[in-house]
Amino acid sequence: MKNIAAIVAIIATAAFVGNMINIGMSYARYWQSIEPIAFMQDFKVKFPLLLAPTTVTLLPALIATLLSVVFNWNIPETRSLWLIALVGLLLTIAITLIYHLPNNLAFMGLKYSAAKATSRLQIWVLLHWVRVVMATTAAVFAILAFQKS
Repeated sequence: MKNIAAIVAIIATAAFVGNMINIGMSYARYWQSIEPIAFMQDFKVKFPLLLAPTTVTLLPALIATLLSVVFNWNIPETRSLWLIALVGLLLTIAITLIYHLPNNLAFMGLKYSAAKATSRLQIWVLLHWVRVVMATTAAVFAILAFQKS
């Protein structure tokens, strides 16, 4: 079970990273290239489509990484690596809950002026890439932990 959890953590985290890179390199670039009101209208249609791939990669990544921390709790050299992987995922989730989710709902509700939508989208994209770095860090440390175990 320990190895299965580790393998699921690695695969799911890497898949989540791939999904996030896709969002950043395709959707975010497109949204930044169109007028702010058109962006919010497009976001309202496309954002729900991004939820399923994000959920089916992040949820198994989080659960399997948490299980890997538990399974390695008494092995300090691997526990610390799994904890770093877990913190990377938790920071990604925290940024999402604190900044992205409220703004996503506001974008979908067309609640921002054009100027405010532009500035919020710029920050959204910047923080999106921070999430990519955090998730990538989680994937790398999951691999290192698995190799060390």
